[in-house]
Amino acid sequence: MPSFDGYKPIILQPLDSSTPYQFGFSACSATTANDGSIPYNLTISNSSVSCHGQDKLDYTTGIIGNSSHTGWVTTLLLCYPTSAGALTGTYHITFKLTLSDASIKEFDFNRLIVRNL
Repeated sequence: MPSFDGYKPIILQPLDSSTPYQFGFSACSATTANDGSIPYNLTISNSSVSCHGQDKLDYTTGIIGNSSHTGWVTTLLLCYPTSAGALTGTYHITFKLTLSDASIKEFDFNRLIVRNL
């Protein structure tokens, strides 16, 4: 299963349907460490995901087939958009993570490219 590398784009092409990608959000190893995306001693209790195009319209249902999270990992099933309004181009995915202390952390992935190769 492909994993988010942090520096590479994800490219969706026609016939891509329910392609799984995993995004990991690890906790810091100590209260003074800056080696994770979640504060020390907290866990992720829930996550929600949305997808928007450069035109600011919501394409979540056209591109994200499903999302789930287990532990520190959120898994997305990405699909090439087939709706009439979806265009080739760059999209961004927003992750809203609810943490064990009820706070919310938001992360953006801005390198989802949809194109017909």
